[in-house]
Amino acid sequence: MRNGLPPLLAFAALLATCGSASAARARFHYVPSTNGGPMTLCPIGPNVYGERIGTFSSGPYCAPPPRATCMGTYRHPFSGCTVQVPLGLPADVPTIQHRTNRIVYNYGSYTVDVVFLEDGSVDVIYSNGLFRDI
Repeated sequence: MRNGLPPLLAFAALLATCGSASAARARFHYVPSTNGGPMTLCPIGPNVYGERIGTFSSGPYCAPPPRATCMGTYRHPFSGCTVQVPLGLPADVPTIQHRTNRIVYNYGSYTVDVVFLEDGSVDVIYSNGLFRDI
């Protein structure tokens, strides 16, 4: 029987030098504005714009949301009001999925979920594919 220690050590060194392959997901919370205009981003704290969410860990997301490329106008299913949400959508054509409390823009490896909350606010969740930042 051959000694399997050198290949095992080489594999362990490779794993130790590799970065995380998990996909990035970030949630941003928007609240109705006081003047009836577009919804306003509600930061979690100073220089913390949203929350990084993942399968095994979560935490603060310090980068601002993607630059808004359009304003999504929806009838909020809980409040009944018309709301405008700034969205950073790619130029590609998505598959749009409708759920009872959310709309999902699916671009394959990139999705944008617009989640309507019972208090009249909206969460926007950006989720990318592997090895890509939001």
